Amino acid sequence: MKKILLPILGITLAAGMVNAKKVLDHSSFDDWKSVRVDRLSNDGRWAAYEVNPQEGNGTLTLRNVKTGKTITIPRGYNPKFTADSRNAVALIKPLFADTRQAKIDKKKDFDMPQDSLAIVDLASGSVTKIANVIRYGIGKEGGEWVAYLSCDTAHITPKALKDKKAGRPLVLRNLRSGESKIVNWVKEFSFSDDGMRIAASLATCGKDSTATDGIGIISLPDTNMFLIDRDKVFYSAPVLNRAGTAVSYVASTDSTETGTRKSVLYLADLGKGGDSFPEPRALCDSRMSVAGADTLFVNQYTVPQFSHDGKRLIAGVARYVAPDDTTIVDFERADLDIWRWDAPYTPPKELKMAEEARKQTFPIVFDLASGQQRFITDNPLVALKPSNRWDGDYVLVKDPSEGIISQQWDYAAPEHLAVYDLRSGKQTDITDAPQEMSDISPCGNYVAWYNDMAYHIYNNATGETVEISDAIPYPTWDEDQDIPMMRQPYGVAGWLDGDKALLVYDRYDIWSVDPTGKTKPVCLTAGEGRKTNRRFRYIKTDSEEISITPGREMLLSVFDYTDKRNGYATMTAGKAAAPDIKVLDTYTFSQLRKAKNANVYAYQRANFNTSPDVWIAQNNNFRNAAKVTDANPQMKDYNWGDAQLVKWYSYSGDLTEGVLYTPENLDKSKKYPMLVVFYERNSEELYRHYTMEPSWSWVNYPFYVSRGYVVFVPDVKYAPGIPGESAYNYICSGVEDLCKKYPWIDRDRIGIDGQSWGGYQTSFLVTRTDMFACAGSGAPVANMTSAFGGIRWGSGESRQAQYECGQSRIGRSLWEAPQLYIANSPVFYADRVNTPLLIMHNDQDGAVPWYQGIEMFMALRRLQKPVWMLQYNGEAHNIRARKNRKDITIRLQQFFDHYLKGAPMPVWMKDGIPATRKGQEMGTELTAE
Repeated sequence: MKKILLPILGITLAAGMVNAKKVLDHSSFDDWKSVRVDRLSNDGRWAAYEVNPQEGNGTLTLRNVKTGKTITIPRGYNPKFTADSRNAVALIKPLFADTRQAKIDKKKDFDMPQDSLAIVDLASGSVTKIANVIRYGIGKEGGEWVAYLSCDTAHITPKALKDKKAGRPLVLRNLRSGESKIVNWVKEFSFSDDGMRIAASLATCGKDSTATDGIGIISLPDTNMFLIDRDKVFYSAPVLNRAGTAVSYVASTDSTETGTRKSVLYLADLGKGGDSFPEPRALCDSRMSVAGADTLFVNQYTVPQFSHDGKRLIAGVARYVAPDDTTIVDFERADLDIWRWDAPYTPPKELKMAEEARKQTFPIVFDLASGQQRFITDNPLVALKPSNRWDGDYVLVKDPSEGIISQQWDYAAPEHLAVYDLRSGKQTDITDAPQEMSDISPCGNYVAWYNDMAYHIYNNATGETVEISDAIPYPTWDEDQDIPMMRQPYGVAGWLDGDKALLVYDRYDIWSVDPTGKTKPVCLTAGEGRKTNRRFRYIKTDSEEISITPGREMLLSVFDYTDKRNGYATMTAGKAAAPDIKVLDTYTFSQLRKAKNANVYAYQRANFNTSPDVWIAQNNNFRNAAKVTDANPQMKDYNWGDAQLVKWYSYSGDLTEGVLYTPENLDKSKKYPMLVVFYERNSEELYRHYTMEPSWSWVNYPFYVSRGYVVFVPDVKYAPGIPGESAYNYICSGVEDLCKKYPWIDRDRIGIDGQSWGGYQTSFLVTRTDMFACAGSGAPVANMTSAFGGIRWGSGESRQAQYECGQSRIGRSLWEAPQLYIANSPVFYADRVNTPLLIMHNDQDGAVPWYQGIEMFMALRRLQKPVWMLQYNGEAHNIRARKNRKDITIRLQQFFDHYLKGAPMPVWMKDGIPATRKGQEMGTELTAE
């Protein structure tokens, strides 16, 4: 008689022990919280950070860095400090329970619980809360006003709220006095940088005969709106220049709802004050008059943009698209996609790009002083990179047209580089270079690119090209790269001001390279990285920085290759000297934020057995930084684990590294089951913390370690053409070595789990060895011969490059080396499998075609090998829905517990779930005969 047992949440290893720590189980997930470092005030006196549960209500905290005073805002998020650091503003989410109930009740968007706004006086600590807010804005560099769009029925009728095309009340509130003013029917709005001017587009509800659509300007502190345009059918969001002295927008009298809505580009000169403005002038009618662009139009997708200095305006034009033909009857028209061999893209790729292509425009550049207009290209494949945020005179033109089809199999397919001079309108060809390997210098004096394992520079003024990295005595390319394509560079830190030097990385250090090639490169870190086996990399702490000022302090990240410690260091830009190590410790550091006007930093610090928390360092004193959160105090009550670096020699004799995770209460007199989990190389993440959370697709390390497993994460290095055998070489040699070194590892109870690229190798390894008692394989490629010709449905791209020059590392095409594709495909050797296999492959996987998992399953099913496949409906490559993440976490644990701990088999494994009971029965009950 078959017995059904209750689902087992955990087997307590330390039962009966006095004061034993708890074991992590599925009820533990909801207790764990994450921290988020949001920002620091400009003066460095205040830090904003969040502590959020995985489900439920989080807390935003504003902390005075000097005094430790805190202001907490339950459910707060998206905080901003005013430029003068006197106020903070943030949104407040509705109660989690209220939103959940509204979803259950299937309420419409306008009936759902809405955000609130919190306005904080940092000096007094007072918090003003305003209900029913959609979004808010403040001046970036000044001002004492906040503006927010409201959906409060005190300001707008419920009927108007249902009109999605209509604007909402814009409330202007003075942060000092609390005075407020409401402007109705605002659709979009933006502040000038100084916070003293607002531009808004108005979209009225059809029922309000007293209002009009238009563009309005508000000059603060006067809160009256002045309409500069009105009564047209369509208005885009208006864009102010940084100073707030000019506004640009697109408007149209064309009522067409589909196709091109012929529009006009307007510019209004606002001056510096007042509420009376000259009438906007049309810069560009519905049809262009620029040479070479007479068939292009301003349309509803045109988004104006001012250059950083406001002297130029950039706006897009596009080809005319006819409105949809409303006489077409759907059921009489064929539905099909046409694949053409010489088209730039295949239909799956085109369909993914369709919305982007529909809205694509080609930039025309207006010189606002001279009235000069420049049109660069109408090639939809071309990418433009302006210099100095359009302040510079040169634009880099990247044209992949010639190699567009070869992108199907070559990630580094060349694109043609040219430079366009906005003054003369002349375009000069430069060279061909691999994609994503070129850029224009900040001031526009040079174009730099990487090719043939060297950096090259083109001088826009002289037309000369020089190779600038040949005098660096060490490789500037990734020496560890094992993907069969052009060696990728270590990268660049940026340019010094005035384009004086390009800062280039080698494996360890930072080099200053003269773009003219006249002087030798200088190692700015004085070779300290190479001497100490440490890697130094520049951390950009100012998002608006475009170049690095010589003589100023640069913050660097530090990584020690030997012991995997991480930290921060500083150096002086342009000066060659060993960096000053500020901290180097057995932690990972992340989410670094710096105050704009002070050497105050907020960041996250953690390691495997230390939960991530927020730390604040003042005056660059990272060694004496203060911990300001305790997000997961309950962690100390649980049996967690430890991480250690392990080394061994692969079967090919290569010294290799990995990470071994062991239970906190490890008893070396006992035997422990081991799980092997891997993906490329992870030893550099020795001090990474893994959050206690439901699985995204693979096992959660602390969960299993807490429950008495040892987890081994080996690095894998790959040889071209034999990725499967390479995995065997490194992974299985590592397992053998650990079993010899550590007799407490039970060599008869070893499982393996991998996802995606790891899932493929797991499937391969069970055809190659019987070392593993069971295996989990998520989203695996089972048959490289069929996968080679497939599509990555998430992007619409061909999978051929994945094999020829990508992660799958075959290095040749299917017809050049069919034997390699067969030799590396698990499905061809399914008859050799003796290991129970659990496959997870979801029907909306956009990376690895779902049928790959099916191929492996069907082969093993025919051979009557023990195999299961979990298919989460509507899920992608990795699981996103929390309900499904919780489910797979349970099933993975039950699978491994059964084969590695002797736990009873669950119903879903033994009997399955009938289709007639899908969604009603989960089958996670454990069975016993």
